[in-house]
Amino acid sequence: MSETTIEPPLLAPSSVSRPALMARLDAASKLRLVLVAAPAGAGKTSLLTQWFRQRRQRRTVAWLTLDGPLSGPQALAARLLASLAAAGVQPASAPAAESAAPVLQGLLAQRSGELLIVIDDVHHAQDARCLALLDALLAACAPGVHWVLSGRCVPALNLPAWRLRDQLEVLDGGDLAFDAAQVVQLGRKLMAEPLSRAQAERLLETTQGWTAGVKLGLLALAARPHEAGGLDAALGDFDGGHVDLAAYLQREVLSEQDAPMQEFLVSTSVVDAMTGELCDALLGRDGAQAVLEKLERSQLFVAAQDSHGLTFRYHPLFLGFLRSRLAADPARQRALHARASHWYAAQLRFAEALTHAFQSGEPAWCAELMERAAARWQQSGDIAEVVRWCERLPRQQLLARPALGVTFTTCLVLCRRFDEARAMLRHLAADPATHEGAPFGFHLRTLQQILQALLGEPAALVDEAPAADESDGDAQLRGLQLVNRAYALFCAHRFDAAWRLAMRAREILQPISPYGEGYASSLLALVERAKGDFGSAARRVEALWSGARNGPRNAAWANAATALAVLRYETNRLPEARALCEELLPLVEAGGTYETLVAATRTLARVHAAEHEPEAAMRLLDYLHGVLGGSHERRFAAQVGFDKVRLWLAIDEPVRARDCAAEFGIGDGSEWRETRPYDEAWERRGMAHAALLSHAQRLDEARAVLQVLRGSAEAAGHVLRLHAIEAALASNLWEAGTRDEALQCLHRSLLRARGHAPSRSWFDDNPRFHEVLVAALQVPTMRRLMPEHVLRVFGAALGRGEARPAHAVDALTARELEVLALLAQGLSNQQISARAQISLTTVKWHVKNIFAKLGVGTRVGALVRARALRLV
Repeated sequence: MSETTIEPPLLAPSSVSRPALMARLDAASKLRLVLVAAPAGAGKTSLLTQWFRQRRQRRTVAWLTLDGPLSGPQALAARLLASLAAAGVQPASAPAAESAAPVLQGLLAQRSGELLIVIDDVHHAQDARCLALLDALLAACAPGVHWVLSGRCVPALNLPAWRLRDQLEVLDGGDLAFDAAQVVQLGRKLMAEPLSRAQAERLLETTQGWTAGVKLGLLALAARPHEAGGLDAALGDFDGGHVDLAAYLQREVLSEQDAPMQEFLVSTSVVDAMTGELCDALLGRDGAQAVLEKLERSQLFVAAQDSHGLTFRYHPLFLGFLRSRLAADPARQRALHARASHWYAAQLRFAEALTHAFQSGEPAWCAELMERAAARWQQSGDIAEVVRWCERLPRQQLLARPALGVTFTTCLVLCRRFDEARAMLRHLAADPATHEGAPFGFHLRTLQQILQALLGEPAALVDEAPAADESDGDAQLRGLQLVNRAYALFCAHRFDAAWRLAMRAREILQPISPYGEGYASSLLALVERAKGDFGSAARRVEALWSGARNGPRNAAWANAATALAVLRYETNRLPEARALCEELLPLVEAGGTYETLVAATRTLARVHAAEHEPEAAMRLLDYLHGVLGGSHERRFAAQVGFDKVRLWLAIDEPVRARDCAAEFGIGDGSEWRETRPYDEAWERRGMAHAALLSHAQRLDEARAVLQVLRGSAEAAGHVLRLHAIEAALASNLWEAGTRDEALQCLHRSLLRARGHAPSRSWFDDNPRFHEVLVAALQVPTMRRLMPEHVLRVFGAALGRGEARPAHAVDALTARELEVLALLAQGLSNQQISARAQISLTTVKWHVKNIFAKLGVGTRVGALVRARALRLV
């Protein structure tokens, strides 16, 4: 018998080339069974049509499309026999209707040669007897018979048996989903205005590659390209409620379900993620888990989110469609939100509970729930969540619940939103309900004291005994008051008093508030670093991180991660510092304090600068500059000002460095002519001024400023800053030619550090500091002050632990060697920028580093030294 191909029904294909799927189908069609199971509109029939039209190997094919439910297995057998007859495969005599199944089974068992049987829309054959017939045919047919079953669900066949024999291939909705390139390709066919890659990815995110969704989305975009906003506006409007998409889903999906299933689908769309227990609570009946599993098996736009099948989500477009149907009944919608809110509250999932509570139209329940959530969130450190949700409540609701008002005010204070906290305190103090039957007078006084501490008012700088009215119920607020007064004492450089208060606060907060304990521990580490007890501070930070690292990403975690990031940077573990900061920043930008935001952002900027990415570093510093512009945080602003001036000088932009200094109020230097009581903002600005003077080779003037700063830091006992000043002073003396004095200055710092020096910032803040340290390694008494781990960490700058010159080959990075080779060709900075495809600013940065590492000040000197070392 000659081989014959019966073409499938003529359908409109997707018009998109899909060679990978074609190849996969070609290979799979040699197995016993291929299943194509995907939701309506996934392009199953179009894919198979396209495959038949493009395939190279032709063979006998029987194609059966089931256009509705079958009456039983004999009807299925009769339809299959008719399809086989049309393909030229038929029994010797026509069978009676009641014997179609046995005849079909015998025909397929005796078949010789290759035969492919395709059943499209096989979901219409879900009757148990029809499935039993298909199982029997699959088991009995000859080896050359292959099957492709395509439909909206995975049929309940004996699939494990074929999987064990490696005779089964399954293509699901994920396999059929479009990718961005295919969306762009289809867009060219359906739209006059081409779709950009970014727009295609945005549409892909909305549709998850579902074929019907992609096509309807493109058609919707094609209808609106010239409206205001163009394609981007149309993309924002396309969702499950779009008229064409909603009509398709109503006709092809929802109307195909019975009334109880329709109710289930629409009602459960009120939540983002479904569990069986949650759906039972929403519907007021049991059995939802079985329904969810059935929906997933039926490919009804439901997917499990975990390997155990406990949590499920609807496809985004289907979810939007169902919610548009639910919105038509507002009373039902509010009732479902209320049920969801109460269920989430019972699970202590307060964010989800509040989301639904505010949509339930029950303000009293919102306030009650917020009071319960706020108390827990404040303890765990989710202070930004407290503020965010309390701001949604009317002021009257906050004042009607004094405990909630106090918690809200406390979190406003901890977020450094002082003006709003003061206003809330005034409202609480003026409301008579605040003082009825509870010690709210204590709460209000304590909050006022915390405000005074954070604003640095003198009344907060007294190391007082515990308040007489302190009680167990007020322990958390009292602990926060102590830790914030300790912070104020730290900012005033009264380190011993700050340490004692922080220790007392930690003892109070440890059993009741992870956030409070972490805050106190972070402050203790800051105090110990300032006092020069670097070993104790490092151990405390490591312990803090060990306890917080696997916890929720909240303020307590941010405090620990920030402290560790700073420690990792200073010990030259730059990749770890970078990873921590990049994870930190979205969190602290959304709801952190100035302390964590500045520390994390500055640390990441310094890592970028150390890794020769000055533009990225400057972007971060510019961002911080903008954030701090409207605040009263002088200390943090001065830190950012110093970093920006230093970075401009590092990339050899002295004019911009001077402009930046003027912007931060750094004038002619008169304020650093004599010692004054230590103030960190004053000291940081003085360090920036000294850096400007040193860059201009006004070394004597720079040294005079540094000596004044050293005297103030030494008098205050601020060892950490004293080290930074002495590193700058040692570099200044070295550059001035007084090398013995430079070594003596460094020797004092190493003695004081007790094996915990140098720090990475010493190198980054002082371009020639590595030369001083390399010379120090040749002095046995100084080398012994630096343990082996320090030599390993700073190996590149120190000649890898040996007393080798800092300009050895391994001190230059690969990019610096590339720039050096271009310098040797006589190219200008602009030409190097074009040749190496890097920015002009980055070229200047690399040239500056090359000069420093080779110990030269000119291009000619660099080339002479590089040739002597055989680098070029």
